Amino acid sequence: MDAERFERELERRVALLEDADSGEAILPPLPARDLWLAVAGLVVISVFMIWWGYLG
Repeated sequence: MDAERFERELERRVALLEDADSGEAILPPLPARDLWLAVAGLVVISVFMIWWGYLG
C-alpha cells in the first residue's frame, strides 16, 4: 500500500470515528460463523482446562 492510499484510508476511518451518526462501520462486521466458532473454541478450552486442573 502506497503512502497516499494509506493516508486517504486513515482519514476516512478517523472521520468515521468522529461521526457517530454516519451509519457506516470502520470494518465490516464479523461473520456469525466465525463468532460462533470462537465461542465454541473458548468453551472447549475452558472445559479442558477445568478437567485437567481438577480431575486430571
